[in-house]
Amino acid sequence: MPGQTDNFLELLKPCYSDALKYCKALCAKRSLDDAEDVLQLSLIKGMENIESLTEHSKFRSWFFKIITREFYSFTRKDFWRKFLPIDSGDLAADIPELFDRGKQSDDKLMLEKALAELSTKERSALLLFELGGFSIEEIKEIQNEKSVSAVKSRLSRARSKLKQYIVTEKSADNNNSNINSEQKGDLNHETITLITEIKSN
Repeated sequence: MPGQTDNFLELLKPCYSDALKYCKALCAKRSLDDAEDVLQLSLIKGMENIESLTEHSKFRSWFFKIITREFYSFTRKDFWRKFLPIDSGDLAADIPELFDRGKQSDDKLMLEKALAELSTKERSALLLFELGGFSIEEIKEIQNEKSVSAVKSRLSRARSKLKQYIVTEKSADNNNSNINSEQKGDLNHETITLITEIKSN
């Protein structure tokens, strides 16, 4: 058993940082504590099931799939909790600091709020594609979809919503914009620029 744990931790090292960012981004509507809980649950599930991974080269995709499933499970449980008596303090959930505890740029805060506008599956698909670097086919497997067209449609909807939110916010902002007029219609540029900034920190 110790050998399996060591094996899991060794495979986890190269993608731990992105896995943490992915959990935080998935929980954009929730809290940093929720993101950490999802990661902890995923780590436990991963260690318990590491023997099922036959190809170590596929660890990243395998682990991100576990995170996605744990997040879905976590949110389903939370849905049912809404029908049970809870303390009023549990209702106060501010939008968390998405990627860092440190100071965030205006663009990071805008991306955080834009991501919170997406549905769970839209946000998951977009983050897996843009931040995780997964292919459409890999995302299809992670999200248990039957066709790549379903994932493509989901990504398209997510990008359209982000574009609408970002362009609206930028045009309403009286301060200097970091996105010039030629780039405002190019969601790929907007999204990738923001995520590149996040990954570099």
